[in-house]
Amino acid sequence: MPVNAAGRYRVAHLHQPDDWLSPGYLEVGADGLIDSVSAEQPDGWDTREIQQLDGFVVPGMLNLHSHAHQRALAGRTEYIGPDPATSADNFWAWRERMYALAGVLDPAQFQAIAAQAYLEMLKAGYTTVGEFHYLHHDADGKPYADLPEMSKRVIAAADSSGIALTLLPSLYTHGGIGKPPTDGQRRFVLEVDDFLRLVADLRGRLPQHPLIRLGVAPHSVRAVSEANLRRLLDALPDLLPGAPIHMHVAEQQGEMDECVARLGTTPARWLFGTFELDDRWTFIHATHCDAAEITQIAGHGVTVGLCPTTEADLGDGIFDLVALRQANGRFGIGTDGNTVLDPAEELRQMEYAQRLTREHRAILVAPDNPTTAHAGRRLYDLALAGGAHALNQPAGALRPGLRADLLELDPDHPSLFAHSPETALDAWIFTSAPGAVRNVMVGGSWQIRDRYHRDEDAIGSAFRQAMRAVAAAFGG
Repeated sequence: MPVNAAGRYRVAHLHQPDDWLSPGYLEVGADGLIDSVSAEQPDGWDTREIQQLDGFVVPGMLNLHSHAHQRALAGRTEYIGPDPATSADNFWAWRERMYALAGVLDPAQFQAIAAQAYLEMLKAGYTTVGEFHYLHHDADGKPYADLPEMSKRVIAAADSSGIALTLLPSLYTHGGIGKPPTDGQRRFVLEVDDFLRLVADLRGRLPQHPLIRLGVAPHSVRAVSEANLRRLLDALPDLLPGAPIHMHVAEQQGEMDECVARLGTTPARWLFGTFELDDRWTFIHATHCDAAEITQIAGHGVTVGLCPTTEADLGDGIFDLVALRQANGRFGIGTDGNTVLDPAEELRQMEYAQRLTREHRAILVAPDNPTTAHAGRRLYDLALAGGAHALNQPAGALRPGLRADLLELDPDHPSLFAHSPETALDAWIFTSAPGAVRNVMVGGSWQIRDRYHRDEDAIGSAFRQAMRAVAAAFGG
């Protein structure tokens, strides 16, 4: 069982939205929410009962975009076929390899892989994950006797690791604009009525779960027709009022070309011109959106979900983050393909890509404010706010009334030693700092203590067993 962390804490350095408290005093309630934060020890606190945290305590990061099963694909796509002239090493070739993996996973293997991915996320500093989930059917494309079988496996994996979850079941009806699904997509496809039934079933299963929220993820303009997307959006106010809506948008140039050829315009322009978009929406990637589209994104309150290490891995391109921030737009970060499960590395990759394109350092800093003058702090805070909004989670800051999701960075770690609060996040994000996260709390319970998860051995054993079977079936 997780260790209940309800109680009173004296924190050496406590992150606040506009400052650091050194020390800070934090009270966590039995309900897993933060009861109080103060710069002075509150009256009535018994010193003998105060617990000490001597590191840098910051809000846990939110991972707004994950495909958990792709953790099993890591290291299995870094090659070109025997004939380089006919074996294009691009996103679309990678996608066929991913389809092959998806085709061999049974529910138990999928759950084991997801649990391992979520455990690794926790140890790296993520406390919430948004699971963009499209493995609905069995390997033959047939519905399970219990339609949400695979969604239940996502929930079970999150429960076993202790990570908070926004489950985003994906609506996937086409194999391209106006095209039927391919064999490789047969596990993903649901008719709209079945999809709405699945979401209603999940809503009924999760009414009181303290760590889980529910949204929807129409996969992409390529995979969901206008009529089907409209039916989904029309049903949402009654089915899931206010729920987040996530969609892959403009990730690849091939996607852009297909949309222009078939719809006469780009994915973002088509969405804005066809539907009423608002701040429930998150565009995943948005890599190839131009300046006018980015202005629309910001103006409508749409969040951009950036997955920098996956976008680099797949050769997607580089999103213009500077333009988004100049328009006061919101973003968060995700792990997507789960080859890399580290918020510091995502933020570093994101910032460095902007520096390379702009030939300038510290791209997003705002030097007029101590909390925005350092690149690490600025990146971290913006990603926290965007992730919490996109996933509809009561997290992202250490404030009363929000969930006690936090992590403690070890001040004795070589990358953090002798750093002040002002530079601690710079040190974590912009240096090589494996193991800097010492303790992780989610919903008022310690999930990682001294870098170890209570069920780490069991989760790892199940993962290894699943991977042996996957490797045998998958061919490598």
